[in-house]
Amino acid sequence: MDQNRMEVDQSRVLDEKEEAKKREEKERIKLEKRQVRQGYRSLIATTEVFGTNEATMDARVLVNAADLGVQKAKQLRMGQGGFDENEYVTRLISKMGGHEIDNEQQAMDWTKVGKIAMKWSRKVPTMDFMLGPMAVEHKTRTMAQRTRVVRDPKAMRKPQELREEDIARQENETTKNVMQVNNILEELNRKVNLFELVINPESFGQTVENIFYLSFLVRDGKASILEVDMADPNLGDVDEDGEPWVPAEGANVQPMVELTEVPTAEDYQGGLLKKQMVLEIDMATWRHLIEVYDIRRTLIPTRVSREAQEKGKWYG
Repeated sequence: MDQNRMEVDQSRVLDEKEEAKKREEKERIKLEKRQVRQGYRSLIATTEVFGTNEATMDARVLVNAADLGVQKAKQLRMGQGGFDENEYVTRLISKMGGHEIDNEQQAMDWTKVGKIAMKWSRKVPTMDFMLGPMAVEHKTRTMAQRTRVVRDPKAMRKPQELREEDIARQENETTKNVMQVNNILEELNRKVNLFELVINPESFGQTVENIFYLSFLVRDGKASILEVDMADPNLGDVDEDGEPWVPAEGANVQPMVELTEVPTAEDYQGGLLKKQMVLEIDMATWRHLIEVYDIRRTLIPTRVSREAQEKGKWYG
């Protein structure tokens, strides 16, 4: 009975010491934080701060630095003397019942500590086994001999010898085709319907290309596209009074293309203006125009593709 009372008294004393240490630690931390805040306030009082955001950020950095310093101090104290060996041994002896009673040392019951430690170290025993093979065989490396490849001179082929006529010189296709359209208009020497000129009933792609090549002549002022009343095709783009010509209601107006003289700088200074337009065409419109204008042949000949024209030749 006396032994149990002594154990309880010793445990109570140890607990009180532990609580006292914790209280001292808390008071010390509070004192350090108070000192940091006082130092910061004195620093702010003597420093001109022009932005509140800067002051807030400075305060946040200072608080984080203080917390980090406290954590580092705790770790330092734990590493130097946080673990008390005497206290640990005293508690261990008290747990095993090893106290002196009437100058007689009582035997310590190690089974109590073993039962406490067993729940942390209890695990299923594993089987022991040997790692690795029972016998190791040394593998000999076989050296493979490579046979030299001998080529038959009769089976070898010489590189192809190129002649001047075998080389197809690349030309500027755009310039060539623009000149072709210009020559066709010069041969016609008259106004021609825009769609009858550019539409190729055999190829929608070449129709688009013909419009593209004609646009260069219009841009350079070598050709013009006019709205012409087919009842009087020779009527100009201005009336007798010099005003822009306006077609009558219900008139058969068609877009016509003709060659013109290239405007000079004096013509532009006199008031000549360039006009631009966007011509949109798709497969359905292409077929519809072929039916409306009854186009059976193309004024601009169908061009042979480069792949078919230059097949088997080299480019230079």
